[in-house]
Amino acid sequence: MKTVKRAMYLLHSAWLLHKIRRSKKAETRIAAQQRLTELLASKRGIGMKIGQAMAGMDDQSAFTELTQSVQAWPLSAIIPVLEAQWKQPLDSVLDHIDESFTAASLGQVHKARRCKQQNKADAIAQPLAIKVQYPDIRQAITSELSLANMLPKAGPVKRWNFDLDGYQETLSKTLLDELNYRHEMQQQQYFKRSMTISGLLVPEVYAKLCTEHVLVQQWVDGERLSEAANYPNKVRQKLAETVMQTLWQSLFELGLVHGDPHPGNLLFQNHPQQPKLVLLDYGCMVSIPERRRMALLHIIQGVRGKTALRSFDAFVGLGFDAVKLEAIKEHLDELARILFQPFAADSPFDTKNWQLSEQVATLFGDKRWLFRSAAPADLFLIIRIFQGLVSQLECLATELCWSAMLEQALTPECLEMGLAWQPEGFIKKVPEPAKGSATLLQVKITKAHQSPIKISLTAASALELNTLMPSHILPQIQALDIDLNRIETQLKEQGLEPQTLLDFTLAESHYQVWLE
Repeated sequence: MKTVKRAMYLLHSAWLLHKIRRSKKAETRIAAQQRLTELLASKRGIGMKIGQAMAGMDDQSAFTELTQSVQAWPLSAIIPVLEAQWKQPLDSVLDHIDESFTAASLGQVHKARRCKQQNKADAIAQPLAIKVQYPDIRQAITSELSLANMLPKAGPVKRWNFDLDGYQETLSKTLLDELNYRHEMQQQQYFKRSMTISGLLVPEVYAKLCTEHVLVQQWVDGERLSEAANYPNKVRQKLAETVMQTLWQSLFELGLVHGDPHPGNLLFQNHPQQPKLVLLDYGCMVSIPERRRMALLHIIQGVRGKTALRSFDAFVGLGFDAVKLEAIKEHLDELARILFQPFAADSPFDTKNWQLSEQVATLFGDKRWLFRSAAPADLFLIIRIFQGLVSQLECLATELCWSAMLEQALTPECLEMGLAWQPEGFIKKVPEPAKGSATLLQVKITKAHQSPIKISLTAASALELNTLMPSHILPQIQALDIDLNRIETQLKEQGLEPQTLLDFTLAESHYQVWLE
């Protein structure tokens, strides 16, 4: 019954998302956003994670409630959890613990003070932040992940053959890692001792009190991003530099990046001489192997004119599917200049003038989905990190020189490694292409009184017609005595030559599929 309820909840969430995206009336959209916020917050888990992602980094969206004002569990329900984890009465560990006002998707945080007697032994004098995992959250997450695995492919996901299994595997691993607070403790300790950015404050972790479900660290006060936006200009400028340099150093030097950039995980301290960025919550950290991050740095160095721009090699080194990229190879250098445009400027860059989506759409049109489907499944985590950075800069109303910040954050050795990167040993072997002179598979769907839907795919996509065609019309295609398996077999045997593969009408829709 719990699984059924979870399924209904996820379906209701999806319906509200659809309503928000399609609604033309502001009042209808706002009402749906408010209802979705309430729904996601009520269940926590994956739903609340989705809401926090939708809140973005502006700290003022319709989903901000999910990052700062969700109802926490009462302390009376949390004390038994702490005593079970510590295997001793609470008053033997703590002098005092407050009710929580900070609830999150997987747990909640309480402010507390260490017992004076215990304090002498381990010298924890300052207030503590105790994060406690909800007792039932692992079961909820596991059931939601199993439900997500049953979702069918649809729209661009099916049309462009996205690696949906890879996305689901990445999501599962990320969430299950977040449920292990010992793992989070280790990542936070490593981040603290490895980062050298002035102005970054990583709270101290107290390992003796940490368990798989309880994380204890130094309590740090600070203000949210929306409040920091009102700081004096010089303070905002320094904070923005700290935010950006923290990202560049953690991404390229450590290969371990904070992957959950919603407002609840950032605090700011207004010290005139050295304002501080307090980075919280190290459960969702993105680990990037050296070979991949150096490929990314190589693209950036190429866009900056520091080395030859070899976008195809570097994108494949970053983890992109080489076969899919072949169809758009001639446009990849221009795409790299669009994606990494801020790094090309030798002066502060105004992100509001970037218009990234519009530029990519102009360059590729519908083929932009081909590029996205070629990306490694975990790339969406890195994209979200970059989106968070842009939102933070805009909220702080600051413009920075991205290339200057990069050079200040990285060692000369790291910059040199990016310049010297070579594709040998990094690029996956490209499978032998299917024989034939056709390069594209064209799909056209025409409905009465509507503009035709046109899709361009790589010619090799014709070898997967069964997967390409919407599942709900497959029985109707068979009823027309069209054998998709036979067509695929002939193409494999005879080659992908220009020809018409399908031309039929179902109800009000006319389908045409051909190779050219």
